[in-house]
Amino acid sequence: MNDTRHTPDKRVIHTPNAVLPVGPFPQAVQAGDFLFISGTVPYDSAREQVVEGGVEEQTAHVMGSLRAILEAAGGTLDDLVKVTVHMKDVDDWARMNAVYETFFGDYLPARMTMQSPPPLGFLVDIDAVAHLPGR
Repeated sequence: MNDTRHTPDKRVIHTPNAVLPVGPFPQAVQAGDFLFISGTVPYDSAREQVVEGGVEEQTAHVMGSLRAILEAAGGTLDDLVKVTVHMKDVDDWARMNAVYETFFGDYLPARMTMQSPPPLGFLVDIDAVAHLPGR
């Protein structure tokens, strides 16, 4: 079951099907037709550890979490309009990108990728904005 908390103009989104925040912030906040997804990291909440493997495994885990957060809000990855990818090392860009693109069909959201080391030794950290009209 998805847990959501509401205020008159905002709705906090929480799902146990995605990585739990590693700080004092929600997984996402919906304001009007837009969903703002917090930085999502490759953390295995059940095992309480960083996802094992390289940037490919960590990217797949993060993208799965983004999909679960969107589903909890009534959306899909096709609703994303802007994605920001923070990477520990941009030399891993091609490997990250090869996994990232498998999560999309013909539509790709706008994206920025930068070398901005994620916290706690993660290799990738992704935040996003989705447009969810009427949901």
